[in-house]
Amino acid sequence: MPALLLISAFLEGVALTLIQGYLPLYVREALGETSFLTVGLVVVVPALGTMVASNFWGGLSDVSGKLKPLLLVGLAGYAVALAGIPFFKQGTTVLLYVGAAALFYGCLAPLLKAYATLAMADRPQHAISYILMAQAVGWLVGGLEGGRLMEAGIGEGLHAALWITAGLVAIHVVLTARWLRDVPRAPALPRARVGWVTRLAEDLAALYENPRLLRLCILSFFLFAANFTMWGFFTVYFVEHLGASVRLLRYTLGFAAVAGILMYVFVGPLVRRFGARAILFTGILLYAGMYLLMGLQANSIATAIIFVAPLFGLTTVAANTLATEYSSSSQRGGGLGVLNGTLALATIAGPTLGGLLADRWGLGVIPWTALGFIVVAIPLSFALVWIHRRPRGAIEDGRNAD
Repeated sequence: MPALLLISAFLEGVALTLIQGYLPLYVREALGETSFLTVGLVVVVPALGTMVASNFWGGLSDVSGKLKPLLLVGLAGYAVALAGIPFFKQGTTVLLYVGAAALFYGCLAPLLKAYATLAMADRPQHAISYILMAQAVGWLVGGLEGGRLMEAGIGEGLHAALWITAGLVAIHVVLTARWLRDVPRAPALPRARVGWVTRLAEDLAALYENPRLLRLCILSFFLFAANFTMWGFFTVYFVEHLGASVRLLRYTLGFAAVAGILMYVFVGPLVRRFGARAILFTGILLYAGMYLLMGLQANSIATAIIFVAPLFGLTTVAANTLATEYSSSSQRGGGLGVLNGTLALATIAGPTLGGLLADRWGLGVIPWTALGFIVVAIPLSFALVWIHRRPRGAIEDGRNAD
């Protein structure tokens, strides 16, 4: 696993903590935004850009057979996004700016996983775990250091964190361009007389017509809509609704990242031992318990303890492992891009619904909204496991029926 790839994942983790974690709080507290829907849109609008970017750049990596140039697009997109946020003074302009930048940085997450699984083709679940572990280290640093800078003032502190991270990402772009080697692979749908736009459309159409990948995406939508409903509002919910301090928020995000890092040490072997479907089903059941407990109590310390449970690693590694199984090596970028696009769609649906409900009934509705999405995901995940455990002949018949 190239060190430059892990550093890319680390920096993405820092950037995502600032954009998805602290930016909603910044818009609410520093910019004075009064509508919870607009606060939710700070996460939603960039997700629209990410959904487009994941599909477009992921498919383009398939038809071109190249990953490195598109990784650079994603890294540069983050550098521009982070550097420019402090210059905007209204919540709507901030979210529109980040949404435009997401059309570029949104491709980084699936392409990092695609590169890693191609580089470690015999152990894709371990490759995904390494990438997500590096990203979780970035969440740890972003959560602790971003929070430390914001303790003296949310606006000034976030500006400093954004500019420092933008500078580090810009330096890494140069290093990656110079030293990272691309992963050799044959381009998907290699037809010399057909333009790249046509090949890109055919590649994406083939992926969306894959019934197993489509079922996985439907399940993942409800799972991650729940996650991002809670994550998109967590800083505001924690500080404003539960009355927690920014310092407690900082340590909560930090401990959650540490727990996630430790989980990634074990989740690869767990997925390999018990199977991605069983791990995904287990993680969804545990998420149901998490959101139920969060909804039933209103104590900031108890909420912090519940929030640090490292369930994200279980479900994310399992879902991405299944996506690699359902897409060939020549379509790896597009396959993981389709899944990442589904996650982005979930990021749109969850915080939008959460914001609408919070404007009507208050922030206390957020964990119950997340639980509602999970309740839908449970039977879908059970069906995924049940289909997998049918006799082999029945499975084959089911695939032929698809």
